[in-house]
Amino acid sequence: MIAINQSEKYIELLTKAVNNHAIYVWGAQGELVKDLLASEQLKLMEPNPKNLERVKQHIAMLDFYGWLTKKTRAYDCSGLVCYCLVKAGREESGFDLTADQLAKRYRKVEQPTFGCLLHRPGHIGTYIGFNNLIEAKGRDYGVVVSPFNASDWTDYCNPFAA
Repeated sequence: MIAINQSEKYIELLTKAVNNHAIYVWGAQGELVKDLLASEQLKLMEPNPKNLERVKQHIAMLDFYGWLTKKTRAYDCSGLVCYCLVKAGREESGFDLTADQLAKRYRKVEQPTFGCLLHRPGHIGTYIGFNNLIEAKGRDYGVVVSPFNASDWTDYCNPFAA
């Protein structure tokens, strides 16, 4: 069996989040959607009624199309990055930073490469190559692959740089 490095594992985990139709929930860091719904935790994480309704509509759409599974998880933008960095072995369990804190933690680079964090104030995503990124885009979108546009981002940093 070929061992994959941390950055490859990180991208693999992000890709799973996209493929499993992960949703966006404020403050979420990989909680299973079925558990959030069963425990009423979703209402605590999304106290604004309009935002809660947007999340519920997104979940209803996933359910309607048969995309809501027992593996569907919830994240916000920094929660997605932190969860995947922990699962990839880059950070320790319990690691939890905001988007802005993540951008300050890792070495800045001039150009994004595979696995680099893309940052703008209050938001973070990950460059996956081919002029694309994976991000927890928002309550109406969930975790998605988006086109990369350099003008959308203020900083690039590499959590896997030596």
